[in-house]
Amino acid sequence: MSALVVDTAAAIGKPHAEDLDAHSPRTRAGSFESVSTDVTSAAPRPVGAAVDVSKRSLTVVIFGATGDLAKKKLYPALYQLMLLGQLPREQIRIVGFGRRDVDLEKFVAKQCANVKRDARLPFDDFKKTLSFCGGGAYDKRPGFEKLATLLDELEDGAPADRLFFLSVPPTVFGACATHVSACCRAHAVGRWTRLIIEKPFGRDSESFQELNASTSASWRESELFRIDHYLGKEVVLNLFSLRFANQLFEPTWHADHVESVEITFKEDIGTAGRGGYFDGFGIVRDIMQNHLLQVLVLCAMEPPASARPEDIQRAKVEVLKAVRTLSLGDSFLGQYTEDPFMREPGYLEDEGVPDDSVTPTFAAVVLKIDNDRWRGVPFVMKAGKGLDERLAEVRIRYKPREYNKILVGAAASNELVCRIQPDEALYLKTHTKRPGLEQSVEATCMDMRYSHEFGGAYLADAYERMFLNSARGDASLFVSADELVEAWRIFTPLLHAIDRTRPRPVLYPFGERNPRGFRDWSLRMAGVKQRQSFMETLADLSNDEGALRAYFGRFDADKDGVLRKEEIRMLAKTIYDGRDCPENTLRKFLQVARGFELKDKITFADFKYFARCARVALLSTPRPYQPDVCSEK
Repeated sequence: MSALVVDTAAAIGKPHAEDLDAHSPRTRAGSFESVSTDVTSAAPRPVGAAVDVSKRSLTVVIFGATGDLAKKKLYPALYQLMLLGQLPREQIRIVGFGRRDVDLEKFVAKQCANVKRDARLPFDDFKKTLSFCGGGAYDKRPGFEKLATLLDELEDGAPADRLFFLSVPPTVFGACATHVSACCRAHAVGRWTRLIIEKPFGRDSESFQELNASTSASWRESELFRIDHYLGKEVVLNLFSLRFANQLFEPTWHADHVESVEITFKEDIGTAGRGGYFDGFGIVRDIMQNHLLQVLVLCAMEPPASARPEDIQRAKVEVLKAVRTLSLGDSFLGQYTEDPFMREPGYLEDEGVPDDSVTPTFAAVVLKIDNDRWRGVPFVMKAGKGLDERLAEVRIRYKPREYNKILVGAAASNELVCRIQPDEALYLKTHTKRPGLEQSVEATCMDMRYSHEFGGAYLADAYERMFLNSARGDASLFVSADELVEAWRIFTPLLHAIDRTRPRPVLYPFGERNPRGFRDWSLRMAGVKQRQSFMETLADLSNDEGALRAYFGRFDADKDGVLRKEEIRMLAKTIYDGRDCPENTLRKFLQVARGFELKDKITFADFKYFARCARVALLSTPRPYQPDVCSEK
């Protein structure tokens, strides 16, 4: 999917007289109206052909170079691309931009600490490409004129492409983009200038339109690369290949066969000191309106006319136009609280979070697509922090057929699961005859794990792919303005309702699988039965001792009447689709009931007691939301 976007920066009109002033930074740097022309756009490139940018002189500028993203992702990605020969090693300059000057040695030591050094590219060679410009405020022009002078000095008159990455607060996106265009464009004939923008792209439809107007006034759409790093993840990319490179799936990829689609994002951490930032956005803006909606688009879009970026983006926009807008009634909102066992504070205990905050840390919505392919199929999207595990996946559930009742229960169905993280995998849940004399059928997985199937293969980080594709001019993995118009149309009514009415979220203890009440909500709103937690499974069995004993015996491998840790681990794996259970959750299993000492083994009496405790706990009224009136913050 690495077709070239034809990025013409040819003149669209004669320059104004003032632009011809040789001393004007705009003329010296070049403007999008007048100068930069990409010679590679003379003829269409074959679909799938990649542009070799390793032979072109390139300058990369990172705004926000002292920040966490630059340290964790951007500098490591650039080193890796140089190591692999995807970007030039000699003819490249990497310039960090920040408000204040830095000691370059200390800056490199700190911001390049996550670079995975390799003898094939000595770190000293990478270090020689690095420089820094302290330019003051991001929304003031003088700093950009200073940057333009530095870029000219570093390039020393040689023609070079220029790639800018904005990792800055959204409040200065517009001004920063305007000043880069006015002062810092590549000014040699045949060289391009491109701008990568990191989310968020506004807070709602109105703010996005304002941001888009400010950037489009000085940049062409073909020069703007709005990054959603989820589109660079291997399994998300593979949704496109899975559907359109195979004959097996697409014929059943519609409402006649698909019962529901679930898109899940879970984190087993809280806001971890970032509560002040998070509280201004919430989980819907932070994760769902961008990352998860892009995953939905790849699941639901029609086959594009070709693999060219413009055809892919056209197909994405068309399916977004068919998605109904969301209201508050379409959502379930939750917020995590402290959990003594997990030893984790609650959301309201984060230093930056107001004591009366009702910002959701968990949200679920049911999206409906009004077209012939998907009409009637619920798309359940859910995202949360402070849950039991780190997980992102897409789960396509197929409709049971009448003839399935011959061998399995009426509710049994096949599922295709695309696990995005961790341990990237694709697996199909089917039903298979159990070996033996009896005709006994049980659920099994046909599993393709990337670590097994592609052992030794290099799994690129999403930011590596984003840098490379933007340098190639391939916009297929980036978000177009038309997509964002539709994305905000879908979510803005819901977000405005949350901001205006401040609904009280359902509270859930840190480490829960899902908030209390979510399973009932999912069944009522979408007809989707959520997988049970360990406590929910035992609670359902608590009134039937025979069924509970059979469940216990299923995992008592040595039949000694006791479940030891490894046997409990196997039980837990069945609840987690064969994945290893999170360690803290496993420890909770072994605790038997809150207040008991941690145990190395569980007898059936313990098991039965825990089942009764689980039932009582699940039948109790959830803790109501109540702001902390005694906060010491």
